[in-house]
Amino acid sequence: MSVLNADERQQLADELVNKKFLAAKWKLLHMDPKGRIRYFRNTQRVGFLMTTFDLPTYGAKVTIYEQHSQKTDKLTNKISGDNKVAEVIVEPL
Repeated sequence: MSVLNADERQQLADELVNKKFLAAKWKLLHMDPKGRIRYFRNTQRVGFLMTTFDLPTYGAKVTIYEQHSQKTDKLTNKISGDNKVAEVIVEPL
C-alpha cells in the first residue's frame, strides 16, 4: 500500500470523526497489520482524552480526541459518563 496523500488523510479523518470510538479503533487496527497504539486515552490536552495510532504501512499517525460528558438521572441521581469523538487528526509520519 502506498503512503496516504493529503486528500486521503483528510478523507480518513472525516470518516473517523463520525464514528464511535470503538468503531474507529477497530477500523484503524484492522487497516494496517503493522499498526500499533502509541497512546491510549492519555490526557495531554485539558478536557480531552487522546488516543494515537501509528500506521507505518500508510505512513500516517492518527490521533483521536474524545470529550467526556456526564448526565445525571433525575429519578435515581445516578451519574453516567459518555465519551464522544470530538476531533480526528491524521498526520504523516
